[in-house]
Amino acid sequence: MRPQMYFTVHLNTTRTGLDSLTPERRMAEARRAVKMFVLPRRPEGMMLDSMVPDHLVTDAKVERFLQLQPPIASVIPEFQDILNEIEYTYVVGMFFSATSASCVTIERLLNFARIELHVHHEKIKELWGKGPSNSWNENIEALHTWGYLDDEFASELKAFYTEVRCRYLHSGLITDLPADALRSARSAYRLLGIFLGFPNGLFRFTSCIECLNQQDPRFVAFYKPHLRVEAEPTNEDQGV
Repeated sequence: MRPQMYFTVHLNTTRTGLDSLTPERRMAEARRAVKMFVLPRRPEGMMLDSMVPDHLVTDAKVERFLQLQPPIASVIPEFQDILNEIEYTYVVGMFFSATSASCVTIERLLNFARIELHVHHEKIKELWGKGPSNSWNENIEALHTWGYLDDEFASELKAFYTEVRCRYLHSGLITDLPADALRSARSAYRLLGIFLGFPNGLFRFTSCIECLNQQDPRFVAFYKPHLRVEAEPTNEDQGV
């Protein structure tokens, strides 16, 4: 029997199929998902959405839940706990926390992607061998040059660094925290999707997750290390 290979992934399937529902049904199903945000985050026993009364989940929370589109699947980075904070804090209305978690996620992803992918591309003298940086632009420029960030998103990330990250960090004027939180979360999820979220064009979802180009530097750097091989069953396993 051929050994099976699989990825260790973080799954978020809470929005799967919602867009195909009627508006009323879509809100009802989203409300069920949001109820899980009200329950203890690390329960000692089984928790069900039926345990939460409807009045504890406002329409605003449901609408914020529907505004986000985290990747359905992503390979698990060392900062997954920070990534988890983005969705939770935005949905429950903790906008500064959502902004902070998103900024940390973006900064870590930019550093992580640039460092891991540099070996697969033409060397940039100023960055070769350099560790994490607090300045986003050099990482953005490298990833843009290598073709991972398009012009629009590279420009958005540079603007975001000045208009949100540095403004919040360095006592700038805060004008619209909810809007900044949403902008932050969407940028973090988009960046996650490009590198760790099984991006379209590199992967195909069928009955399994299929890589379309195993020579792609992203597969080599980020996905191949997460591949696990299920050992072939022995005669003893088969009852022989």
